[in-house]
Amino acid sequence: MNVKAEKFKLIEWLVQLQDPTMLEKLLEFKKQAEIASYEAKLKPMTKEELIARAEASERAIAKGQVSDIESIVEEDWD
Repeated sequence: MNVKAEKFKLIEWLVQLQDPTMLEKLLEFKKQAEIASYEAKLKPMTKEELIARAEASERAIAKGQVSDIESIVEEDWD
């Protein structure tokens, strides 16, 4: 299968698509595929990793390496 050619065929078909129901189904399929892809990349922490992360956070707090919520909210997130 020539993936590039098949993608172009799908694009041509999508440009001609007039059925809003089909478009909604395709958008939902895309959304679910993106969610599945993201979730597949996640991996749970081991107990040891969680403890190490908590200890590192406690050390950072003790050193004053913290940010208050107000400064985080005010950051430009664009």
